[in-house]
Amino acid sequence: MTPFDPAPGLIAPDFEQLSLHLPARCLFAFLSETRIERFAREKGGTPLGRFASITKSFPIYELQTPDGPIALMQAPVGAPAAVLMEERLYAYGAEKILAIGCCGALTGLPENAFLPVMKAFREEGTSFHYQEAGDWIFFDEAPRLRIEAWMKEKGIPFTPAVTWTSDGFFRETKEKIKARRRAGCNVVDMEAAALAACARFRGKEFAQILFTADTLSSLSHDPRGWGYRGRNAALEIGLAAARVM
Repeated sequence: MTPFDPAPGLIAPDFEQLSLHLPARCLFAFLSETRIERFAREKGGTPLGRFASITKSFPIYELQTPDGPIALMQAPVGAPAAVLMEERLYAYGAEKILAIGCCGALTGLPENAFLPVMKAFREEGTSFHYQEAGDWIFFDEAPRLRIEAWMKEKGIPFTPAVTWTSDGFFRETKEKIKARRRAGCNVVDMEAAALAACARFRGKEFAQILFTADTLSSLSHDPRGWGYRGRNAALEIGLAAARVM
């Protein structure tokens, strides 16, 4: 592995110089485009613009709340793609991002449980472009505690997440799962470590809520319902939680 290099990149996240200024807070949702579009419409959201990639275009909506406007955008799956869009959100005005999406359970967590992330074990590659090498990324405590206090006030059960961020969806082996559980991980995802590392590098505030979908807790794969009920609740919970960041 090459040493971490904190020097500026030769390509800036705002290289396109779009006529776009985002609200300070953003909800970055690992959910379907259809679900996000419907939610934005139901909330009276207005289109702000879009970020284009080679494979698709990502609409950005502005939702009005009693605590000010919040941007809403779909997050692409996988650390490199997700951070590519996170960088652009920061470059065009976002100061605080709340990501929300599903995860796999490594312990006996029930399906559709919501988990604010405390820290992430780094087994992807993207975070190493943003932070010195190391096993863990620790999430900012202040926004997580505000979100947990809000969840407690609203009676939403939660368990703090210690997540294993992996690039290898089909390479989650028995021995790796045992090792990650010994390290304290209770869930597995594909983006958390990288998103938190990018935010810290850019000096921005970041938090993430995961909800449980499938499970590997028995050292075999059970898809359960793929977190379907969690998906239905995620945008409402995410929008409300973003208001307290």
